[in-house]
Amino acid sequence: MTKRKFIILGHTGFIGARLLTKLSVLSDTFEVQGLSLEQLDLTKVNSNLDLATIFTPDSTLVMCAAVKKQLGDTPETFAKNMAIIQNLIRLLQSHPVRRIVYLSSAAIYGEDIENLRITENTPPHPRSYYGLSKFNAEWMLQKAVSSTPNTELGIVRPATIYGPGDVANAYGPSGFLNAALSGEEIVLWGDGSEKREFLYIDDVIDILSQYIISDETNLLNIASGTSYTFQDVLDAVQAVVARMPTISSQERSKEKVDNCFDPSRLLTLMPDYKFTSLVSGIKKMYQQISNNEKQSKGQ
Repeated sequence: MTKRKFIILGHTGFIGARLLTKLSVLSDTFEVQGLSLEQLDLTKVNSNLDLATIFTPDSTLVMCAAVKKQLGDTPETFAKNMAIIQNLIRLLQSHPVRRIVYLSSAAIYGEDIENLRITENTPPHPRSYYGLSKFNAEWMLQKAVSSTPNTELGIVRPATIYGPGDVANAYGPSGFLNAALSGEEIVLWGDGSEKREFLYIDDVIDILSQYIISDETNLLNIASGTSYTFQDVLDAVQAVVARMPTISSQERSKEKVDNCFDPSRLLTLMPDYKFTSLVSGIKKMYQQISNNEKQSKGQ
């Protein structure tokens, strides 16, 4: 039996590393290969030629590689992300694959736009360079695939992800927990009552891996349909950390908006999936961080 081949670009990142491990253990009929931006700088013209030897007409390309938003939501990072997609598309024109799965983001709906029922049919309205880069990349890949009859495209848009190894340290579960553990002040904007969806990393990997191996091509939001306030996040962190740092409140710089998702499409694909609750996810993250610290100290 011929092994199914999966190529993960960005396999050393927060999501890519776990996805590589997950796909590798799901079946011995899978061949999984990873490449990272450290090995191959796709922002540079002609760097894509190094991929030509591994792209085959029967392989699935999983695109996780990107310049992450924690490096700055700037025109410069936007330009680099566009260069990555442009170089990838140039290669795919001459070395097509059977299927592409693109890891996009729910940021394309607009992080500061009120919406209590976000679905895959919600019109994109990116309000950040990061969200805009994801939206443009989706469109460019769709355009490229439309002229490549033997290549299919699947796009997934996860909500905000957190968990062990998250270096983004953004406003939310990862940022609050890391600040609490390091004794840094936690700043809560307003009363912290705005709602957002937060996904534990293991849930995202479970769903993404099933999407990949199922050959699904329908656009899919990865979201549970349960939103939490930032005060909920702070309460969950307080429940697991013995000593909390100073918590302060600052006046909002923007209007309060809530985001909630309707996960109906996901539930048709995985009707029995049980998402990790916010409290459980932060506990798991805390335990993993604690275990890593003990191991680094030789305990």
